[in-house]
Amino acid sequence: MAIVKLKKVTIFGLAHQRDEVLDGLQQLGCLHLIDLPGHSGTQPFDHCDRTLVNSAIQFLQSCPVQNANQQTLYSAGLNCLGLARIAIENRDRRDALNDELDHLKHAIEKVEPWGEFEVPDSGTIQGLHLWFYVVPLHQLDELKKKTEAWQLINQDQQNAYIVVVSPGEPDVSWVAQDLDPRPLSVLRRRLREVNEELETLHWDRVFMTRWLNLLQKDLDHADDEVSRLEAISRMFQDQQLFALQAWAPQKTLPALEAFAQKQKLAISVANPGTDETPPTLLKNPEAVAGAEGVVTFYMTPAYRAWDPTWIMYASFTFFFAMIMSDAAYGMVLGLGLLLVWRRMGTEKLRSFRYLLLALVLATIGYGVIAGSYFGVTPSWLERFQLKFKGQPIVADKDVMMIVSLMIGVVHLAIANLITAWRNLGRSYALSSVGWAIALVGGLTLGLFAQDTNLVPVTLGEWWNRSPDSFQPTMKQLGLISTIGGMVMVFLFSSTRPLFSAKASDWAWRLLDGFLGLTNVSKAFGDTLSYLRLFALGLASAQLAMTFNNLALGVSEVPGLGFLFALLILVIGHGVNILLGIMSGVVHGLRLNCIEFFNWSLTEEGYPFQAFNKKAG
Repeated sequence: MAIVKLKKVTIFGLAHQRDEVLDGLQQLGCLHLIDLPGHSGTQPFDHCDRTLVNSAIQFLQSCPVQNANQQTLYSAGLNCLGLARIAIENRDRRDALNDELDHLKHAIEKVEPWGEFEVPDSGTIQGLHLWFYVVPLHQLDELKKKTEAWQLINQDQQNAYIVVVSPGEPDVSWVAQDLDPRPLSVLRRRLREVNEELETLHWDRVFMTRWLNLLQKDLDHADDEVSRLEAISRMFQDQQLFALQAWAPQKTLPALEAFAQKQKLAISVANPGTDETPPTLLKNPEAVAGAEGVVTFYMTPAYRAWDPTWIMYASFTFFFAMIMSDAAYGMVLGLGLLLVWRRMGTEKLRSFRYLLLALVLATIGYGVIAGSYFGVTPSWLERFQLKFKGQPIVADKDVMMIVSLMIGVVHLAIANLITAWRNLGRSYALSSVGWAIALVGGLTLGLFAQDTNLVPVTLGEWWNRSPDSFQPTMKQLGLISTIGGMVMVFLFSSTRPLFSAKASDWAWRLLDGFLGLTNVSKAFGDTLSYLRLFALGLASAQLAMTFNNLALGVSEVPGLGFLFALLILVIGHGVNILLGIMSGVVHGLRLNCIEFFNWSLTEEGYPFQAFNKKAG
């Protein structure tokens, strides 16, 4: 649960050692290369060939059928770029044929009512043209009043299909149909040809997937070469010496020093300067490391900031569960996770699947407390349901609103206390403490404003005391905390010296204090944002019950009623699960990355990018 401590490492060696040293450092994979002083930053190297191969790999990876017989060598006369070009030609031809297929289907659908015909050239019929109209049957008499020659070709229950022969477009109220000039038989024959060619392209694509691993390996080698070229561009070098500078995790220094000793290199190690901004490398246990991606999805914390992974892991999981609010939905998600569990066993995805597992378990656990299983509560599971005054707590809007606000206040108070801890020893740390006190005080003041409020009445029942015996005290305590917290914010929001003989410093401190107080509306709005936890959870539960009621009503219809009821349940709950996932992810991230981070993590950094080898 920390940002890895880095050291600045500078390595010096003889010019003829450069390539060998770079290869060894790339094998170690623990350096984030930086430009030596006096060298401008380089743009990442890229090449059209690499883009071509990468596009081919993505195309072959997306093939629904994969050839398990992976090859270690290309066929005679074939290489990486040649195969990539063939794959891309296959993709482009497939896209073009799919477009033509759509056009043919549409053209055949439009031409079929007129049957087999070929549009003659205007010169063969003395300048006349054929105009095709779809005329509603009840308007056919209008056409009979026209002088143009016309012919009824076909008709159905609603429309008549008419051909008008005229040198110019007839003066009628219907829009002429734009038909494909090819005969219907030609269109159908071309449709068969396109389908056959698409099938051939599909199996050619499946055949090419046998070289997918080899393509990826070649691409990794190319990326390694690009990394070496970037490293060379960042170096200082002349005819005799080279120098390379990088950031390295402190724990890797023994390995680096051993490598330098073996290669007879000079190495110097220094701490980051106060004016330097090292990259950020997060390091957490695998069980929670999946939340690192959730953190960096919004921003990368600065090197001297703090790692919010653990708090993000806990709060995001809990918020997601509150929004889903159904144990059966959690079980469905768990089944889906079980199906892909082994596929997510790679190094990149292993930690993320543990985050997904936590989301599943939290959703099931909260759903059991809520007593919701596809929107219903079986009687034999009702004993596990959390209730308030005999009613499910999630069904009590007043209670859930209070719970959501309490969660918001605790979450934001933690954010401010973390900020205060990070600024420990500085006077403006007390401003963050003041915000935490004011948030808790404001909530207390609101909950105990009157002795008839839900909280004092409930506490009075639990303690067997009259609410008016403690409500005034709690109200006063909340008022004092709110005012006291705001005073601390006013006095300590400034970063200027606390004790200064300059009148300007005191004037600026007062101005900074007033500016600090303007965040009252922000604190109030951010706290209310947590009501979305209650609102979205309630919406999910209501949708589940609505689909259940619809299915119940349809099931009473004789005949196919049961089948339609089953479809409503499957489609309805499926849609509700998808909406719950989207809401849980979007709003769970929002409450952490916007409301929480705005109070605790305002410094943004950039990620540690290791100079390592991709190819094994």
